[in-house]
Amino acid sequence: MTDYKQELAEVMANNKNLFSSTGATGKAFLNVHDEAIKAGALDSKTKALEALAIAITIRCEGCIIQHVQGAIKLGATRDEIVETINVAIMMGGGPSTVYGGKALACADQLLGDK
Repeated sequence: MTDYKQELAEVMANNKNLFSSTGATGKAFLNVHDEAIKAGALDSKTKALEALAIAITIRCEGCIIQHVQGAIKLGATRDEIVETINVAIMMGGGPSTVYGGKALACADQLLGDK
């Protein structure tokens, strides 16, 4: 079984190293993230769940782990994450069942800390 807490720590360490090395490009990307996730017509939790659905459909495991964590930090419940996975499966088909399973396992591990 994957240790998603360890995977999250590795992804975060890699991101820290990357963004400290990429100068203005990394800073610009982080600014885009912050602006995109900021509450507006949609609240931040909804946007985090949208990002999770996209991460599942494009099969980016590092993105899945980070967006599961982000959604949980913004108050997402297991049921909300499951419904997000359902939408990803609708849009992404069979491969999204595999990555949706990873997202749910990650959520279960991270929610276990709460």
